[in-house]
Amino acid sequence: MASTAVGTASRERASAGARTGGRVARGIAFAALGGVCWGFSGTCAQLMTSGFGVPVPWITCVRLLSAAAIFLAVCAVREPRNLLAALRDVRSLARIAAFALFGVLLTQMSYLTAISYTNAGTGTVLERLGLVLIMLYVCLRMRRLPKVREAAGLVLAIAGTVLIATKGNLGALAIPAEGLFWGLVSAFALACYTLIPGKALEKWGSFIVTGLSMLIGGVVATAAVRPWTIEVDLSFDLALVMGAMVLVGTFAAYLFYLQGITDAGPVRAGLVGCVEPVSATVISAVWLGTPVVPVDLAGVALIIGMMFLVAQRDDRPAQGAAAYDGAADDLPPFQGRATELGYYRARRAVRGDFARMKEVLEDGRRAVRALGIKEGRKRYPSARRLMRAIDDGCAYVVVAQRTADGEGAANAQDAAGSERVIGMFALDPQGDPAYAHAVGARWADGADGPDGGAVYAALHWVTVAEGARRRGVGGYILGTAERIAREEGLSSIRADVYRENAPIRALLEEYGYRHCGDIELRPGLGRVRRRAAYERTW
Repeated sequence: MASTAVGTASRERASAGARTGGRVARGIAFAALGGVCWGFSGTCAQLMTSGFGVPVPWITCVRLLSAAAIFLAVCAVREPRNLLAALRDVRSLARIAAFALFGVLLTQMSYLTAISYTNAGTGTVLERLGLVLIMLYVCLRMRRLPKVREAAGLVLAIAGTVLIATKGNLGALAIPAEGLFWGLVSAFALACYTLIPGKALEKWGSFIVTGLSMLIGGVVATAAVRPWTIEVDLSFDLALVMGAMVLVGTFAAYLFYLQGITDAGPVRAGLVGCVEPVSATVISAVWLGTPVVPVDLAGVALIIGMMFLVAQRDDRPAQGAAAYDGAADDLPPFQGRATELGYYRARRAVRGDFARMKEVLEDGRRAVRALGIKEGRKRYPSARRLMRAIDDGCAYVVVAQRTADGEGAANAQDAAGSERVIGMFALDPQGDPAYAHAVGARWADGADGPDGGAVYAALHWVTVAEGARRRGVGGYILGTAERIAREEGLSSIRADVYRENAPIRALLEEYGYRHCGDIELRPGLGRVRRRAAYERTW
């Protein structure tokens, strides 16, 4: 009876939403502050390049190394073990290095250079064209045409860029060609910044990845530029502006925006973050007296319209189904990964999903057989157990909108007519009783509460439909499961998989799960299942 009451209360909390209205309002305020701080950063850069005559390479080196020192100092205090573990993870370091060079370093260099040739508002607006590149990349990855709102956003982006670049005179550029070029490079860099670090972020979190990438980028830039050979007239005023740029325009901006994502969710925070180009334009005009003409404002308005169209989801959860947006603390400090821009999402399963979930499970069984794994006669999970998990609120589906050509039309009707189920999983916040009797597992200390109750969630049935594999859905499931477990107040997730299932074992280890040993599960009737046990703690 007590277990049923706890499960009912848990479902009621999830259906009501983890955030109250006050928390969402606070998140929106923090996201707006983050955008304003980034706009302030652009104005500081404009002042240093035009007012103090400081070269962009010098600013880049000092800014990256100073910000890296702050981020890594915080990591050393908050999570020293994870920081050391990340430094020993060669695969993650390789991805972080690519992120540092093509995301962080290229973003800083191109963005600041674009501002040096134009102004803070124009440079920031041009950088935000990277959202269009992200949208095009995801369309190619998902093998589909842009949606109507995405195509409209693309038109607005082109129109806004033309207005800013020509000031309405289509026969000539009104800004330096170098400024337009570096602005477009910064848009490409922003796309790299958003898309490259996803797996490393899932595994190590935003602070560690950002700190290490800034350190690598700063070291590479320093070795190439040798800023000590650049003549800069150091003064107290320049030190103040640089300090403000690092503390307010980099560190504080990141903290505020990350808190906005945590409180209000990535979609709301991403849209509110669109205040960045507006704040850059306003601060530059008020502080530095940068002239702003009506054509500039029209161009800014068009590109902000593009941001809303590209970043806004147009799909909604089925009635009565709670939706989730993935791990809240694993997002880059700009718009978030492409999966967070509305191309697929997770929600609690309803009975209308049952037929399609069985099809996805059958896809998974075929994949397991292809690996040479023999499951035996008993199907796992059984149809009865799957339906019970749906009714208990422990089963989840990952859904994507059906494509315009009717892909998935032959499948059983999903909970929402416009959706197709591309993945599924189960997450039981009450744990799994079988783990208490498993032989061979070395779980983390404190995995069970003082009263014997579980303080971990049990993750089962992680399956991706055959046509949706190699698109990041598996990693998205792991991030979403972690977020749900955190919201339930749990401290870890446990899972067990076939020892021969190398792909799923590699995925778990890539996303921070620790191999706890090979275990024996004895569900009854003398049967023994030998599995590899994994655990993710935080």
